[in-house]
Amino acid sequence: MSNTTVIDYTDSDGTGTVTLVQNPFNKGGKYYAKFDRTTVNIDHLIARIQKKEVGTNAIMAKHFASLFKAEILEALSRGEAVNMFDLGTLYITANGAVTGDTPDTAHVPGFQVKFTSSKITNEAVSSLGIKKIVMSDTRAIIGTMTDLFTGEETSEFTAGKSMRIEGTRLKIAGEEGGVFFAPATEKGEPVQDEAQWIKVEKLIRNVSKTLEFFLPEGLEGGTPYCIVLKTNSTKGNLSKKSYAVSSSGIVTVRT
Repeated sequence: MSNTTVIDYTDSDGTGTVTLVQNPFNKGGKYYAKFDRTTVNIDHLIARIQKKEVGTNAIMAKHFASLFKAEILEALSRGEAVNMFDLGTLYITANGAVTGDTPDTAHVPGFQVKFTSSKITNEAVSSLGIKKIVMSDTRAIIGTMTDLFTGEETSEFTAGKSMRIEGTRLKIAGEEGGVFFAPATEKGEPVQDEAQWIKVEKLIRNVSKTLEFFLPEGLEGGTPYCIVLKTNSTKGNLSKKSYAVSSSGIVTVRT
């Protein structure tokens, strides 16, 4: 068995892409930044060690790594925090809010492991450079649209009947949120005057990947519309401070 690890990969150059994500909450700055990940595994690390320390036995290195892994997991299972080679500390914390007002009535909803990085770990990333900065698009993405009366994927829908939209980040939330039929401009975009938008009264299904609803009254046959989704939906019970708006291409209604 070979004592070397052959890995086909390219070392990163010390720079990365930063993605700006709009802050959806009512506190903090307008954006928060995410440094896009490039993940290396134990084989990558051993290969790098072998370049610097010629003759390093990859099999033994992997064996010792597996022993450390087992001992770390065992220490955590005993309720111990673990100093990870001075890189930081793995420690145990409650997995969510504790209910009850006294020790006798308190309920702890299980445990989870978190990691606090050390000074030397944070210093290791202090010289990273930014290759480029990009914006994250958090708007809903409309995929397919189906007329549930005919069962067809289409851009022409039956007046007074139901339809389905499938895609991502579709869930509608917020007092001003909703699904709207907006008259389309000559460029195939919804008119900016929201007073002209016709709102869907009730959503039959309202989840991230699927919306189902009956077409609202007042739509004119043959008139070009854009379906507009307006939402401040987010995970948990927090509210976004602004609404995300996205729209379909031109659709029409059969009367």
